[in-house]
Amino acid sequence: MSLQLMKERMKISGVTPREEMIRDGQNLLKEELEHDSSYSPTMYFYDTVNKKDDRIANLRVYSRKYSSLNGNYMNFLTTYDNPVRIGDYIHDTKDNTYWLVYNSFNVNDIHYEGKLIQCNYLLRWQLLDGKIVERWANIVSASKYDIGESGNSVVVLSSNNFTILIGYCEEGFELEGKRVFIDKRSNNPEKVFKITRGDDVLFDSGNMGSLLSFIADKTEFDINTDRPDLGICDYKEPSTSLPPSENQNETINLSASISGSSNIKIGFPRTYTVTFTDKNSNDINWDTVQFSWNIISNFNKSIEQEVKNNTIRLLIQDDIYIDEKIKLQVLVDNAVIKEMIISVSEAY
Repeated sequence: MSLQLMKERMKISGVTPREEMIRDGQNLLKEELEHDSSYSPTMYFYDTVNKKDDRIANLRVYSRKYSSLNGNYMNFLTTYDNPVRIGDYIHDTKDNTYWLVYNSFNVNDIHYEGKLIQCNYLLRWQLLDGKIVERWANIVSASKYDIGESGNSVVVLSSNNFTILIGYCEEGFELEGKRVFIDKRSNNPEKVFKITRGDDVLFDSGNMGSLLSFIADKTEFDINTDRPDLGICDYKEPSTSLPPSENQNETINLSASISGSSNIKIGFPRTYTVTFTDKNSNDINWDTVQFSWNIISNFNKSIEQEVKNNTIRLLIQDDIYIDEKIKLQVLVDNAVIKEMIISVSEAY
């Protein structure tokens, strides 16, 4: 733009030369943003509360790399009228990946640029009122120089530490001190970690947003309180609930009993049978109830199971599980209506 043209435009706008140049830079980027090969039309701001895409992100993304600090990451750039804040979530519908805004800078009032880190785990925990929430998290190892075991010549314990990053949210403040599953096995997660340290200041950037950072230490699975079927450790029944649906009313009015030994011997199968009654203690045919069996233990893969009609047959072959416990549950509409604890014993 010629100096004379700038002077004429300044007479109309009444702004300084610097403000005129900033406005030109903003307009130029807005016009050219979508024409660059790095522009991604498949990225959206993600609403973590309603679990849906909010609006298109309008980002250029480039320099995709990996680091031991954050895992997969890439840089972004967007226009000044499209502010991106630290802690925002971005959903790339092209490959169904979720990204967390790690840092974001206002560059001379012309554009925003920063860094996105890839989320690799959907973290779930339970609030004090019983509500279950989940957030996409970036999880990396905090024990890079740990061999993964500790102990002596008699006992060897696995050890591991993770650093966890999530976007700032009020629910995140309840994470500290909780035990959570961090395990990619969605059917029967067994790896449990305790959140031992939370930091809400390290990644605070004022009006540019914030992250919450945690350290998680490996701990033991608890058969009595942990619910792999819900992905929740130390599960407690909610203190408040929504009005029950018709199916929930049926579940509340339904009772079940499990017949079978509370002791299972190594190498010997045991069969367990479920029967149902209504609120008036009248028998209900099992084939009219949509139920399922659920087993909670820290060695599910070693338990042979055979379901037939209203029975389940269990068999354990390996004697390393002597003195372990199994929790056998009957579920209706994803609610536990009956459970029993089974002890594993030696075959005499």
